Amino acid sequence: MDAPGIFTLLAAGYAIVLLAVGWGFDRMAERTSQRSTTLQTGNFTYLESHDAWKCPEDQLLWPTSYDPDNRVMRYRAQPSVCNACPVKETCTVTPHGREVTRQLDPWPHSDSGRFHRGIALAVVIMGLILPLTSLITGHNLTEVLVTIGVIVVVFGAGIIPLARHLWNTPSNAPVTHLPERTDREAVVEAAIDRYSRTFGSDRRISKE
Repeated sequence: MDAPGIFTLLAAGYAIVLLAVGWGFDRMAERTSQRSTTLQTGNFTYLESHDAWKCPEDQLLWPTSYDPDNRVMRYRAQPSVCNACPVKETCTVTPHGREVTRQLDPWPHSDSGRFHRGIALAVVIMGLILPLTSLITGHNLTEVLVTIGVIVVVFGAGIIPLARHLWNTPSNAPVTHLPERTDREAVVEAAIDRYSRTFGSDRRISKE
């Protein structure tokens, strides 16, 4: 078989570079989101086995409410414990106890995350422009095989996973996990009860 032409090779390289750029952009946005979450939680540690946060003073923050619109669980320390804490002034100014939130969905879980994921997906899709052009103008079997291989790689390693995760994020997801009752208090109570049953009977859930 004849060697592929320079245009075919450049088109393949272009697609692979944009595939890497797209994923790199997505990962940078994810790390920025994680840093923002870390700043908000400080030195608090999430205990998955109890669905609770532990503060640096070894006190636990239990779930108190659930935001079904943003799919965020809120945790709060007991006010009496927080107000007596020797480091309260450096932790929170509220007399109602320190609050910490936890996003229930993986990246991209927010509107900002979906926006950045969409940009990453668009960048990867742009990488197909030259390979498709090369496929149309290819003059030998080697060029066609190289181009098809690159297109398969871009779809398998970029477009499909990025698009699938974007579709699976909760922005357009049905809210079948929520009860049919529409009042917010019922939603909160149902969510807390569901989390309590999921993580065991030793859970103690405080209410605001």
